[in-house]
Order: sequence, then C-alpha cells, then structure tokens
Amino acid sequence: MRKYFFIVLSIVLWIIMVIGFSDNWLTDIHQPSNSQPKFLIHAFFAFSWFTMLVVQNGLIRKGNITAHKKAGKIGFLIYIGFLLSTLPLYLKEFAPLSIMVFSQLVFGSILIGLAYYNRKKDTNKHKANIMLGSFMLIQPAWDRAVGHLFGDFGLEWILFFVLIYGLFIWYHKKLKWQIAVGFIIWAAGFANVVSHMA
Repeated sequence: MRKYFFIVLSIVLWIIMVIGFSDNWLTDIHQPSNSQPKFLIHAFFAFSWFTMLVVQNGLIRKGNITAHKKAGKIGFLIYIGFLLSTLPLYLKEFAPLSIMVFSQLVFGSILIGLAYYNRKKDTNKHKANIMLGSFMLIQPAWDRAVGHLFGDFGLEWILFFVLIYGLFIWYHKKLKWQIAVGFIIWAAGFANVVSHMA
C-alpha cells in the first residue's frame, strides 16, 4: 500500500483544490476576486502546482524518469510563480488564521527547496519533502472545501490534518523531523486561532 501513498495523496490534494475553489470556477464566477489579476495569477500557479504534483507522481509510477525530470524543470518555475503570487496576499495580513497559513507556507517552501536540492543526491528525500511541503500549502483550499461540504468548521477539519500527518508517519515508519516540525507549526497556528476566538 505504501507504493500508492504519494500518488493517492497528490490526487486528494488536487481534489481539495478543485472543491475548495469551486465557487470561483463554477458556482459564483462573477465574484469580484475573479476579475482581480493578483487572484487570477495566484489561482493559475496554485492549480498548476497541484496538477503538476499529480502528473509527476504518475510519471514516477510509470517509471518514466526522463519525462519526470523534464517536467520537474517546469514544476520548479511553477512553484516560483506560485510563491511570488502568494506572498503579496499575506504581507499585510496579521490575523491569526493568516499567520497560521503563512507559517505553513514558509516551512512548506523550505521543504520544497530541500526537495529540489536533493533531486539528484537523494530521490527519497526529494519526493518526501515535495509531498509534505505541498501538503503544508493546502490549508486555504481545505478551509474553503470544508465550508462548501459541511457548511462550517468542525471535527472533520481537524481530523483531516491529524490523519494526513499520521499517514506520513505510517509511510516512513517513523516520526521524521520534517513531520514533527510541520505538525508543530500547524498545531501552534491552530492554538493561536482558537485563543483569539475566545
């Protein structure tokens, strides 16, 4: 089952993106944000990144390493575009939820940077850091997906994160430092959001 973990997770993250932002492309296409370039550019790069994640995992599953390496160069440029289009959205936002998401973005980007660095030296570190780093980017989409699917935040919102972090531990058969740090960042952010709700 472990051999399917990354491809299944990449598809799950892609589906969350599609559902989370379904109002933008399906149910409320005339909302103001759909005519603002900064959001359109960000949406393009974000969707492209998670689509590339599925494509890359599919190429690995098929053993097409040559195509994977070529697509990886495009993927690197896509992530740079994603990062540059995301940062302006949070530079003036200091609300607890924004801080939580931004903190995960920073650590996720570090992991993806490490993944790019290790792409030739250690392919296991490469794919593990890419996947965990990408997972740390998904909260904004999951926040919105929960709203669309359940109408409000509840236990299912928390269980999703706990489950995925648990599955990363299951996959690696141990608690790696990246998983521990990622979970701590998420948990600290969540605790900060809750403390400001009281």
